[in-house]
Amino acid sequence: MLDESHRQRAMRPEVRISREALQVVQPINRRIGEWQARAAHLAALGQRAALTGCVYPHLRDDAETLKAAVGEEVQALAQVAQELPPAVAHSNRIEDTQRALAGIAACIERTLALFEEGGASCRRAGAPPGRFPSPAIKG
Repeated sequence: MLDESHRQRAMRPEVRISREALQVVQPINRRIGEWQARAAHLAALGQRAALTGCVYPHLRDDAETLKAAVGEEVQALAQVAQELPPAVAHSNRIEDTQRALAGIAACIERTLALFEEGGASCRRAGAPPGRFPSPAIKG
């Protein structure tokens, strides 16, 4: 008689592929949320800079730093994907992570354009670049 308590079901191929892909993207996905939040925050500040006509160098530097970090991750993931079996490299998990990174990069590019637009307006007005004034606290 067979002891069925120790019998293990064979893993379906799609489950194996998904797990392999998850091992690749999980460290990246942990950082994506933080990068998306930072990119959105910088985008809001970029819109404000474009509206007020002044650019803030420390924010542009933050955006450039984020752009470099995301770009490095895009390149690293592409390189790793080339070494993976095709089924894993083209899995939804890998492709979703690539799309998320591309979305962050696009947001940063738009933000840098807004900072450029704000800087041009600020230079035309003859105002020096600076920091946003602290909002008035209403009590």
